[in-house]
Amino acid sequence: MQFREDANRSRKDHSASNLAVIRRAALNLIRQNDSIQLSIGRRRMRACTNAQYRTQLLFGPDAS
Repeated sequence: MQFREDANRSRKDHSASNLAVIRRAALNLIRQNDSIQLSIGRRRMRACTNAQYRTQLLFGPDAS
């Protein structure tokens, strides 16, 4: 329930399952990165507001 799935209204064709895959991938990226000790919700917020942290999540710690 990290992404407020209950409020999501995607029900046409395969959109719900496609979004579920994207959500799962995003959560896995956040969980794998243990460079900072924050809750998952706070890591999500940090990824939204900090471009450098988001780049680190997507491309690894060596990316600049």
